[in-house]
Amino acid sequence: MFFTTIAAQLAISLPVLRAPISDAIDNNPHIFKQGPREQWSQLILNPLKNAPTQSIQVVIVIDALDECDSMQDIQLILQLLAEAKDLVTVRIKIFLTSRPEIPIFDGFRHLSGGAYQDFILHNIPLDTVNADISTFFLQKLSPLKAKHGLGTPWPDEVIIEQLVERAAGLFIYAATTLRFIQDGIDGPEEQLSLVVSATKSSLSATEHLDAIYIILLQHSVLGKRGYQECEQLAGRFRQVVGSIGLMFNTMPA
Repeated sequence: MFFTTIAAQLAISLPVLRAPISDAIDNNPHIFKQGPREQWSQLILNPLKNAPTQSIQVVIVIDALDECDSMQDIQLILQLLAEAKDLVTVRIKIFLTSRPEIPIFDGFRHLSGGAYQDFILHNIPLDTVNADISTFFLQKLSPLKAKHGLGTPWPDEVIIEQLVERAAGLFIYAATTLRFIQDGIDGPEEQLSLVVSATKSSLSATEHLDAIYIILLQHSVLGKRGYQECEQLAGRFRQVVGSIGLMFNTMPA
């Protein structure tokens, strides 16, 4: 489904490619049952090579390549994608994200240096990441302020700084906190207050992540069960949540 999905998206976003992709399917109706190399060549590379001469710029985004089941397929996919650098009439760039796993490193190691550029998110200065997280909170919380008629400023700079500090460079904390504030039955002000009051700045990044998950557990079932039972449920999940927090801490932001 990998290359067939990309081919379908190319046909939708670039009408000039619809005919050559359709012709490739007509000429080989069984292409969907064939391997990645055949699908890449017939459904994507050849249509791009034979596209009418005009200015075509394509960006393909591939998220979490490491989740591919087969390590061999990962390396094959990287090898095939690198062939796009030889296209003449089409400018194509591929933005690929992944955890830093050995098959990924090994796959890139076999490519020529001019075929790709890489950067590691954990090497980005924390100040830069914090600035992005601050912008994320400001932009995502602003519509809530308008929707619920909250006063200005909301949230104030001190609260934003506290949220950024608790995130400690982890976007998963920021995204989870935002969903809790947006979806809470008590309104965004009360939900935000719960987040801020539930944790202390002295906690580690994973402890802050644990805390936000525990808040989610407590308030997702509080309306159906007593608070004491909810506390017991959170306690039983504490160790599991701690492991999840540690896992996220090792992932790129």
